[in-house]
Amino acid sequence: FIFGPVTFQRRYYQAGTKKREFYLDQQLKIKPRRRLSPHYLMMMAKIAQTTTMRNTADILNLVFDSGITADSVMHAVHELGNQVAKQTQAKEHQATPRHMPKNLTIEGDAFMIKGKKEAGQLTLVHHYRVYERVANQIINRHDFLSVGHQGRLEARLSDYLDRHYKLAGQTIFLASDAGPGYEPAKLLSLVPQGAHGEYFLDRYHCLQKIEHTLGRHNELAMRAIKAVRHHDQAELTIILDTYESQNLTEKQADDLMRLRKYLQRNWRYILSPQMRGFKDIHLIGSVESSHRAFTYRMKKQGKSWTKQGAKAMIGLIEARMNGELQASLNTILEQLTVLPRVAQTSLLQEMHIRTGEFLRKAPTKPSIGAVQGIIPINTATSRPMGQLFKALTH
Repeated sequence: FIFGPVTFQRRYYQAGTKKREFYLDQQLKIKPRRRLSPHYLMMMAKIAQTTTMRNTADILNLVFDSGITADSVMHAVHELGNQVAKQTQAKEHQATPRHMPKNLTIEGDAFMIKGKKEAGQLTLVHHYRVYERVANQIINRHDFLSVGHQGRLEARLSDYLDRHYKLAGQTIFLASDAGPGYEPAKLLSLVPQGAHGEYFLDRYHCLQKIEHTLGRHNELAMRAIKAVRHHDQAELTIILDTYESQNLTEKQADDLMRLRKYLQRNWRYILSPQMRGFKDIHLIGSVESSHRAFTYRMKKQGKSWTKQGAKAMIGLIEARMNGELQASLNTILEQLTVLPRVAQTSLLQEMHIRTGEFLRKAPTKPSIGAVQGIIPINTATSRPMGQLFKALTH
């Protein structure tokens, strides 16, 4: 428990099926052969999303004096993460009223994490985000992540769209960096039949490639970015030709060639939503910034992951991003019922009366001043005053 270890003995009883049951275990939601309470496991799952397993164990031991080890935290988090992921996907399959969205957007991207089996091994984590945009506000956002298996993730995304939205005749906006696995044709294939898709190249990645190739503080890079923003292909070609005429290294020449192909391949998708007539669409590209919730926990500082561990951690963080973590943990851990804090009117009235009586001022009595008195020294010890004098002096 969060207040420390508890040792107790209990009796079992036999129900009508002659099965032995422990009534206390049922009331406390304690599972057989488990020494951690549901609330303790919930605290562990929430802390482990923000720091390492060893730090999680240290925090729990410092606050709750539980004596848990990092390995125990890891095994518990792996189990909880996998159960939360299953709970999340099960909730996506629940029947919900379908509605016709306004400005539905789908974004896709991926990031890499280190694997444990081989040095330098990298594992690809796929990420899709679906949301609606109303009055330039993002609503009904839902994230989908998977360690590998992009095809399964796309099938899960398509099923979610079919169960939650009426998309016939609607325009769906799509965005990515057009990298491997996230090409325009790949994203457009996610659009359901009967709907129209508008793909946009993620402007952040495009401008980042220009700065990386031409140099962040190069004047030509500034001019190239301006040409891209104004969709001026002729001006951009002149700028790239000017850069190519300089004395470039072999690597710089290769980078420039890749940039030319990238821009030529995706030039028609660089047009902003406003240039295409969609005045209500702004700032497409939120999926890139949302990676930090995952990469902060799963990258850098020498962190590496087994496939099982990565799936569990992504399942926990994904549920938190979607606002479903608490509900999933309550369902999985069979949490004790949290009683609502309802004020008891009769008790409050009684307290009010007692408080009033306590604060009521008593009538003032006239003062009689200081009372003087003496204890005679030569009083007989058989008298009360003599006995008091004897007690005080001996």
